[in-house]
Amino acid sequence: MARFFGALILVFVAAAAFADTTPAPGPQPSASPQPATSARIEEIQKSIEQLPPEQQEKVLQNLHRWQALSPEERDYIRQQEHVRHIKQEEAATEAYQKSGLHLTETQRIQFRKRYVEERRKLEEEVAKESQQKRTAGNNTIVDQLKKEFSIPKPSPTPSVALH
Repeated sequence: MARFFGALILVFVAAAAFADTTPAPGPQPSASPQPATSARIEEIQKSIEQLPPEQQEKVLQNLHRWQALSPEERDYIRQQEHVRHIKQEEAATEAYQKSGLHLTETQRIQFRKRYVEERRKLEEEVAKESQQKRTAGNNTIVDQLKKEFSIPKPSPTPSVALH
């Protein structure tokens, strides 16, 4: 499910172009969605066309999944994305402050972009390593259980023979 939401972020901009422009009930993120222009839709289409065919298919699948969600589920995902974005900005600000650098506005923007990019790479690497360890550990458990349960049990020997 987490993979779905991760891939959904990529599609989020494209889905916004095709989603209805009426606001859903409930609290909204601070930036209200704006109707997509035809130029923006063309830009999204070009971006999708530049992807390899398998990624294009994944984008389309995610778009269909997005369209199948209820308005409440869409709202929930939007809110999660908003919270993720806020946390990401806070982490970038903290990293900049910890760096002790004094940069121009342009350099700070560049610093933030690079920080977010490098942090994303790190998170993906950690997740991949964690999954590999989980898989290896699971395989070890299965092997141990296979050995344990495949030990032949002694057949009951008759202790008294009947004559």
